[in-house]
Amino acid sequence: MKCAYHPDRDATARCSQCKKPLCDECAIPEGGKSFICSRCAALKAARDVVEGIDQRIGEKEGKKQEQELRKKWKSKIWVVSQLFIIAVCIAIIVIQVPRLVSTFEDEKPIRYGTHSTDARTDQCIKNLWHISKLLQEGKLPGKDIICPASKIPYVVTETEGDVVVRSPKPELYGFTEIRVSKKRPVPELIR
Repeated sequence: MKCAYHPDRDATARCSQCKKPLCDECAIPEGGKSFICSRCAALKAARDVVEGIDQRIGEKEGKKQEQELRKKWKSKIWVVSQLFIIAVCIAIIVIQVPRLVSTFEDEKPIRYGTHSTDARTDQCIKNLWHISKLLQEGKLPGKDIICPASKIPYVVTETEGDVVVRSPKPELYGFTEIRVSKKRPVPELIR
């Protein structure tokens, strides 16, 4: 049998790919006892290069997909964190709404003691708060501030270092005394 590429020479091996007979010069060792011709070796090298390119393209596409997944994941985390912050802000607002609403409501006067009172007594206490403010500013109440029940001005008594202002008829409110003083600026209700 003669070599496929050198017809004048005897073949000593066969190509493992195309099975053509090869002489010693044309037989390229492939590994072990197998041989390959130069044509098949070139085709195999070209296939390996193409496979390498395809592999690199596949790796690049894989990295690109991985980066896109990371971007989507980061975007989702960002959206979730923004929603969480918005939810916390809404919760804080909801918790603070009663406090905000209470700023627009009229406050009941704070009084000394735990007596429950009616609207007229509350008005008297409100007047005493106003008088207390005047006393703290060093002013005396005028005759224009009158008791809501008796329609009489409040009684002003000046003593050593103190000024006491009393309701003229506390019994109309159900108390023995309703008063405020410069030293004790919180209205007192005494049964």
